[in-house]
Amino acid sequence: MIAAVAAVTALSLLVPQQLDQIVRDGSPGVEAHVHGRDLARGNAPLNGQVRIGSITKSFVAVATLKLVAENKVSLDEPVNRFVPHVGDRRITVRQVLQHTSGLPDYVIQVGVPKIADVRDRYFAPHELLDAALAQPVSFQPGEKYGYSNTNYVVAGLLIQKVTGRPVGEALDGVIRKAGLKDTYWPGQGEQRIRGRHAQAFALSDLLDPKSKVVDATDMETSAAWASGAMVSTPHDVAKFFRALLGGELLPKAQLDEMRKTVAVDEKSAYGLGLESTKLSCGGVWWGHGGSIHGWASLGGATDGGRSAAITLTALPGTFGDDPAKKFQQVFDVIDTALCRK
Repeated sequence: MIAAVAAVTALSLLVPQQLDQIVRDGSPGVEAHVHGRDLARGNAPLNGQVRIGSITKSFVAVATLKLVAENKVSLDEPVNRFVPHVGDRRITVRQVLQHTSGLPDYVIQVGVPKIADVRDRYFAPHELLDAALAQPVSFQPGEKYGYSNTNYVVAGLLIQKVTGRPVGEALDGVIRKAGLKDTYWPGQGEQRIRGRHAQAFALSDLLDPKSKVVDATDMETSAAWASGAMVSTPHDVAKFFRALLGGELLPKAQLDEMRKTVAVDEKSAYGLGLESTKLSCGGVWWGHGGSIHGWASLGGATDGGRSAAITLTALPGTFGDDPAKKFQQVFDVIDTALCRK
């Protein structure tokens, strides 16, 4: 009993100290959810809504695997059965979800790095796909792992083809099943965050670390679409991954497929919209990260039911801080939360 209390005390002290350091090192704000506790520092409110960027991919993967469970889609069939614009019949649904398709990324071609080029512009999903397909392939299908936002534009189009409905409706179904209260898919043209939230900041040009810092709170996110447009909170992100790993969102067969991974580096591997990362205390945690103008998020859970999530209110490097160090600090918060018992 004494040991357990001491461990809880260590966790309750360590994570706040880590969040304090993140703000001292240049981030305007940070909010987190750790084992039922909401924490915030700097300009971030407790459990404020945030743009979760590529964590959206985990929701899209769940929606796709739900169609697999319903025998409407097979993971190993050509994705161009559903999205004919993808002409290469060797590319499978699995490869799209796992970033092993070789499809090139579209983000540079549509101007995503410069916020002024995308803040008020609406992109139709096929515009994003066309921009990607105008480029040479990155590698041959199945050859290796190569992260590309284009894959999840394709997955979103697949969902719409199979269901005959907007992708947001399928994601709403995932949100409801997970019991999330503050998570949503933005409506077409919706630029403001609906609930309580921090002011977010971004470099005017993500490729130029010396460019001006601008307010990135309100913006059009159709350039991210199914690869990263959703809004959530740290509490909901942690709850989502806990529910997913707990078998509440998918049948076991599809969850098992989701967890079949290819190596990313020595510490992480990627499944179907779900990444595993080695813990310092042994074992792994499962989750996803997400970066979008103004926000950087990370969240996940362990098989034992522990979960955590964190969001910064500016991308690392926005205020002259060291991006590599800042991203490591974010991963360290998750590691502390999931390792301390």
